[in-house]
Amino acid sequence: MRASAEFLEERFDRFNREIFSDSLPRPEMHISSARSFMGQFKTGRHRTFTGKIKETYHLTLSDRYDLEPSILEDIVIHEMIHYFIHYKRIKDSSSHGPQFRKMMHAINRTFGRRITVSHRCSKEELESDSSKAHSIVCLCTMTDGRKLVCRASQSKVFELHRAFQEWDKVLREEWYWVYGSYFNRYRRVLTPRLFSVDQEGLDVISSSTPLEFVEVSGGRMILRPAGRT
Repeated sequence: MRASAEFLEERFDRFNREIFSDSLPRPEMHISSARSFMGQFKTGRHRTFTGKIKETYHLTLSDRYDLEPSILEDIVIHEMIHYFIHYKRIKDSSSHGPQFRKMMHAINRTFGRRITVSHRCSKEELESDSSKAHSIVCLCTMTDGRKLVCRASQSKVFELHRAFQEWDKVLREEWYWVYGSYFNRYRRVLTPRLFSVDQEGLDVISSSTPLEFVEVSGGRMILRPAGRT
């Protein structure tokens, strides 16, 4: 299932009652389509009509991925631990320091939860991301005939290009500007890494815009649509 405002509000009230003894004031709750986090607790500050500074609390879930309800619940509780530690002014050495981990393990034992410090998406969860996005994709043909890909972080494209050129096992590299949801299942890489791809992915690539590296004035390299002058 995907996160919803109703789910977040109901689970917050339930877990606040069952786990946190109704000690947490209801925060502002939000649903986001963020890819960078599953859940998030944040604080804010605003000035009241009387001129006083008031702290506000914000709890957000991302609805980008299709997750098991129990996993979504664990993400809510994870963020509520952050909220509890902040609200009670409990000192910890880091965001997921000893105090956070102590509470997390105690809740897991007592309530049969599986809360973790971070949640890594499974292959199925990544594939559930149907939002359309632009991606820079490198397709490498290896010396053994395999075709492997990587979804490149835009800031690392030139470093990856140089690295793949130096790999003995890379026979040919091709770069593409891809639009759609297929490559959402691949994380954008910062270091040279290649991954397997199925025929559907190859078909997506073949219908995408090919790119080329071109040297311009001053020896500077740019990446642009192939054939553009």
